[in-house]
Amino acid sequence: MLATTCAACGSDDDSADTSSATSAAATSASATASAAAAAAVLTATNAFLATLSTAQKTSVQGERTAANLAQWSNLPDQLFKRAGLRMDALSAAQQAAALKVLRAALSDEGYTQVTGITTADGVLKDSGGMDLDFGADHYWIRILGTPSASGKWTVQYGGHHLAVNVTMAGSEMTLAPTLWGAQPASYTKSGATTEPLSGETTKAFAVVGALDATQLKSAVLTTSITEIVLGAGQDGKTLATTGVKASTFTDAQKTLLLALIDEWLTPLNDEQAAAKVAEAKANIDQTTFSWYGKTTIGNPIYYRVQGPTFTIEFAHQQGQGANAGGVTHIHSIYREPDNDYGAELS
Repeated sequence: MLATTCAACGSDDDSADTSSATSAAATSASATASAAAAAAVLTATNAFLATLSTAQKTSVQGERTAANLAQWSNLPDQLFKRAGLRMDALSAAQQAAALKVLRAALSDEGYTQVTGITTADGVLKDSGGMDLDFGADHYWIRILGTPSASGKWTVQYGGHHLAVNVTMAGSEMTLAPTLWGAQPASYTKSGATTEPLSGETTKAFAVVGALDATQLKSAVLTTSITEIVLGAGQDGKTLATTGVKASTFTDAQKTLLLALIDEWLTPLNDEQAAAKVAEAKANIDQTTFSWYGKTTIGNPIYYRVQGPTFTIEFAHQQGQGANAGGVTHIHSIYREPDNDYGAELS
């Protein structure tokens, strides 16, 4: 048998070696980028602490205990006692340094989402209605544990309708749990209209609108639900798996669901979020989607997305008094049931 070789093409073994080398290089580059992102958060945190007086440092720093980690809420300050330093008690330079911590930890979109939510609280205060200590600068920063390049520590930033928990452990990072809310959900200020949770809303309607009749029947919850279940004070709890399985989805439907999930993963800085996005894509067939409410946009809804590594809940507020508002008032939560506050990070 005549045998031929092609030096330009190389053997199968050569191709495998090249593929392995490429994969290893990509993994190494990703790890380097993640480490750099974590280092940036540490640098920004230390720079913020350097702007504070001894008394302020005492107020802003605390032990990383379960009780301290859980001291966050969607409620305004009149209804919930927070700890740390509130932004309106800081100088302009200190405020800028605090915000640089968020800029380092979050993506551009994540940081914009934070400022959109806090600005909404100022709009709510200026609306002239009931005031429960609302305000765009009525948000608190707290640091639990000792910031370091190796130990585990957490930066908390929150107030009414916002609770960001950034946990660091070496080069790893998580935002779980983080509560995102908005009231008003859409507002116009200085001629610009802002809708902080727009993608989380419109992309959910895109998913439910793409379901066929059988899938929709599986997705719709049979019991009325109008509020998130795993919000503040619910650490350590989980939800039974409900809804339609994404394993029944077409490729186009999976693309829509992944686009929705991305809205919840990508507030974390790009370098750290990349691994979570890849993990969500790999686990898409083990993911479920649940819905309650009408399926046309503009109506109040509740939805839930559950995957092996995360739980997402979103609810328009349909109660009475402060819990009213419908589509103008949103509560939502992102959790990693086995990794809230970095439980699995080493």
